[in-house]
Amino acid sequence: MDLEMVFNELSMRIPADNIQTAKQRMLDLIATAREAAERGIKPIIRTHSEFYASVLANNYSLSDWLRDPSIDRDDMRFILTAAKTPYLADIQNSEIENRNILSDFCCEGETSAGLGIAYLLESLALSISSESKWKSNSIVLEVTWLEDSENLNSDIVEVVHASSKEHVQEHITWIQERLRTGVSDGLDLWNRREDLFPSLLFCESVNQQIQNLGNGDPMLRQVVRKLFELENYCKTWTDGAFNLDLIPSKATPESDSRLQKLKPKLTFKCPDNVHRIFSFHLRMTGAGAWRLHFSEELGPAKILIGYIGPKIQ
Repeated sequence: MDLEMVFNELSMRIPADNIQTAKQRMLDLIATAREAAERGIKPIIRTHSEFYASVLANNYSLSDWLRDPSIDRDDMRFILTAAKTPYLADIQNSEIENRNILSDFCCEGETSAGLGIAYLLESLALSISSESKWKSNSIVLEVTWLEDSENLNSDIVEVVHASSKEHVQEHITWIQERLRTGVSDGLDLWNRREDLFPSLLFCESVNQQIQNLGNGDPMLRQVVRKLFELENYCKTWTDGAFNLDLIPSKATPESDSRLQKLKPKLTFKCPDNVHRIFSFHLRMTGAGAWRLHFSEELGPAKILIGYIGPKIQ
């Protein structure tokens, strides 16, 4: 999936005190987006459907800004060319829409569609500096999602964020790594697994599960993100016992009751032809009842991946 930018609509909720300040905010936004594009991010800013009606200052909307003769024409063209509305324009995937609908992404108690989409697509969140909270290069979100018809899950996540050229420059390593590890779809991920994840061994059972992940599916980036968490842990796990607490995302074993009930379904044939029970698992944040099951039995420095998909029932 391409690395793009996603606009944080909350950053436009407080208009500037005057038109001059509003113009400067737009100049700063454009400078930030251009810096990101120069670093390799696709010059696309995903935003909400009411973007052009946004109020920049009293009696001065974004539409007014686009008609303002004092504004540089190149700046106008950049916004008109880069802005893509609504957020999920041209991503024809019902699963994405469902996950977005069933997930609630909150920043300091306020729901933000843009920051949520930025997290799901692992894109750069973009803001104007209208409040002090947007002057940070990362944003913390509380995510709540409906796992099934009865259960809610929650998690705390960080979104890579920029409201200035300096923020973009601080993210150069992340941008380069994100571009290097970008995969077009599940087939591409499967074919590159040995290059991207040299410390992970994949059971054959995962083959089709990964290849079924289509282009534009936010689950694709979720899976890549979780696999890299395990890969990066392996790089530091050179001896001693396996430590779940050192994996960034919450990793847990199955309960005794589920192990007893679902032992056959949690058992997978490994590349060494040994059948193992895969109890440890990671949850996919904001993605319904999906799990990534893994085993540490070959460690240190090696982790087996046995299952990626909906919660095993």
